[in-house]
Formats: sequence, C-alpha cells, structure tokens
Amino acid sequence: MVCVGVPWFDTETARSITEAVISAVRSEFEVVAAGDIVTCYQDAEKAMNMLQDPALDCMVLEVGTFPDGEAIQRLAACTVPIVVHFVQDLFQGGTVGRNSQCGAGLTSYCLRAMNKRYLWATGDVRDPAGQEALLRSVRSAAALGALRRLRIGAIGRYPPGFLPSAVDDGELQRLLGVTISDISIAAVVRGLDADPAPEAVPVPRQGQILKAFHGGRLPEEVRQGIERWFRALSSVMKSSGIAVFAIKDWPELLGDLNVPGLWPCLGWLQDSGFIVAPEGDLNAALTMAVASSWTQTPAFLADVVGIDEHGGTLTLWHYGCAESLARDPGGIRYVEDGGDVEFTLKQGRGILFRLGRNVESYRVLSVPVQVVPESVRLRRAACKVRPIGTSASEVLEALLNEGWDHHVCLVYGEVEREAAAFARCAGFALSEM
Repeated sequence: MVCVGVPWFDTETARSITEAVISAVRSEFEVVAAGDIVTCYQDAEKAMNMLQDPALDCMVLEVGTFPDGEAIQRLAACTVPIVVHFVQDLFQGGTVGRNSQCGAGLTSYCLRAMNKRYLWATGDVRDPAGQEALLRSVRSAAALGALRRLRIGAIGRYPPGFLPSAVDDGELQRLLGVTISDISIAAVVRGLDADPAPEAVPVPRQGQILKAFHGGRLPEEVRQGIERWFRALSSVMKSSGIAVFAIKDWPELLGDLNVPGLWPCLGWLQDSGFIVAPEGDLNAALTMAVASSWTQTPAFLADVVGIDEHGGTLTLWHYGCAESLARDPGGIRYVEDGGDVEFTLKQGRGILFRLGRNVESYRVLSVPVQVVPESVRLRRAACKVRPIGTSASEVLEALLNEGWDHHVCLVYGEVEREAAAFARCAGFALSEM
C-alpha cells in the first residue's frame, strides 16, 4: 500500500483516506504499507525497497492528492500488478482540495505508457459499495500477481490429440511467471507398487460406506484400489512441493495396471487441498488456480455435453470432481468396477470460467450461471446450469463459433466481475455474456 501526493494539496485528508483503505484491504489480505505519503522521486525510491518483497501479489496505489509524476514513474517499476484507487473531491469550501481524480488520470497515463498491468477503483471505502469495488480489483490483481509464484505439476503431458490441453511453457513463464514442472508417470506407478501402509497416508471417507451404483456396498477390492491410487498420487504430489496439477490419467494409467479407482481418486485429491485437472489440461489447472483466489469451493472441470433449449440449460459432466460439491452426499454412488463415481452437483450461483489460448495469445471466458436443483444421473458428476443474462443456445454458439477449449470450469460464487477485472489487468481478451 503506497499513497502518493504533494504537500500543497490537502494531505491530511489523504492520510485519513489511506488509513481507511488499509483497514478495508486488511479485511481480506495481509498489508504492508509505506510510512507516509510519497511526495517525490526520493520517497518513491525508498518505497521500492518494500516493493521488492517476492511475497507481494499487488500494490494498491492510493492517489491521495495530485501526485508527483516522477514518483509515479519510479513506483511503476515494481513487478506486481497495481490497483490505482482514488476518492474524488467533495469541493468543500468551494475549492478543489486534493485533485485526486485528475491525479488518477496522470497515473493511469504513466502506467499505460510503461506497459504496466493495472486496474483502478474509486469510492469511499467506508461505504460498503466503495469497499467492495476496491476489494474486487485487489482480488483480481492479486490473483494475477500470485501467478508469479505458481508451479503447475504436469504428471505426463496430455492424451493424444488433446490440443486444448497443451501449453507453451515459455509463453506461460513470459506472460504470467508460471512454471511448469514435469513429473514422470513412472513415479506414480512406483507409488502404486510401493503401496505405503494405510496409516502412513490417511485417506478420505475412512469408516464410511461407499455406495455401489446398482445398490449395496462398493466391493472392498475396488475401495482398496481407490485408496491405493490416493496414497500413490498424494505422496508424489506432496513430495513435489506443488499444489496444482494436470494429470495425463489416460491412456497409460488406465492401461494394464489392474488397479481400479483412478478417476474417483482424483475427486478425493481435490477435497484434500490439491487442484487437479484431468486429461493433462494445463490451462484448466491454471484456470482453477486463478479461481481458487476468489473462492474456497473447488472448481469443477467439465465437458458441456448437452443443451435443453426449452429449459434454457446446459448440461455439464465429467470425472475427477470433488465430492464436496455433491448436492446430496448420500446420493454419491460408485460404479462397481471403480471406473466412475456419480452424483449431482449442488445448486448455487457461479460462472463458467476458462483461461485458454487462441491464435494470438491468451483469452478469458466468463459466463454467469445458476446451477439448477434438477437431479442429473449420467454415471459421473454432472449438473445443469442456466446462463444469466443470455440463453443457453447463445452460450453454445459462442463456444463453437469462437473455438473455445472443450473443457470449461464451473466456479461457484458471484465472481464474474473478478474474472473480467483479471482479464483486463492481464491484457487478455474477454469473452463474457
């Protein structure tokens, strides 16, 4: 948090505003702040020491008064995204006391000229609407800034012909600072063969009955297979020091290993604190990692498999979904051979979200949706979503006409504004409906 201004404007009001902004941002983030208003290049140089901290995700630049232009240029050399915030003058006493709005104009010009990633927000943060406007921008900028520290573990790469799952490692590093770390599938197979003692790696659903698809209990050997996969994969993941993964789960791992339950295990991993994108979809893993900055609820990587034009819904369906997203935990049923687990996702507000690549660069998809309460039984995790503000057919047309990746991510929460601000700050094209 840095406040800029010059002493011939009302700096006392600027300090008061800055204190309120710090308090507002601290409601969601850890904040470090410069000691006082940055009024010149030399002050900005001192503040840059604070801005070199690799743990910083973004800078909130409070335009307390009209600023010193050289100070702005020096602060713009920081490597994190910037949120420019200002509170306009109230013209008390018939004068312009701080000239912050014009100062925000100078600031935005300098940042754009220097090709900096930034957002802006305005409003009194003591008002709930003003506070939310600022926090929304900070959430989006911080999600972008945090990617500089993100490592995605690629367990294998991607199945044959799955071009949407491919990435250019160098481009991701250059654009976002994201590192792809390759992890051999052989390490997972070795983990299966080692099969550590159950007490060494606790597994989910211990002591709970797993219901079989056609009734009764899931066969014990299938349950043990799911648990073997969980112990093998979680051991590999923990030892890597990485929390976000894309896994090439077929064809190799579904081949001749004769251990059932890989796909149900992926959902267990999601509920154990890992982010896991099936089918080697590295851009989906990136998408899910960004979304995790805005919601504590796991995202659902899905195929769009159907449309009900009369009901106005799209059907989402896939494997590897976190079971915590089930509408009815008692309705979770495992296919007897361990190949799949079926449940309907809980209803609620969300967005269809995706970071993907077109011919030129990255782009962002964001579609507000409502997950409807209708039960969907398709031998995997599934749900129906109703787009908000547009029709299901228009969404499908956009997905096909614009050539979007065949996986989308259902993210719970009213976070479409965060998604739009993220795209704007990153400089990515936004497709929203």
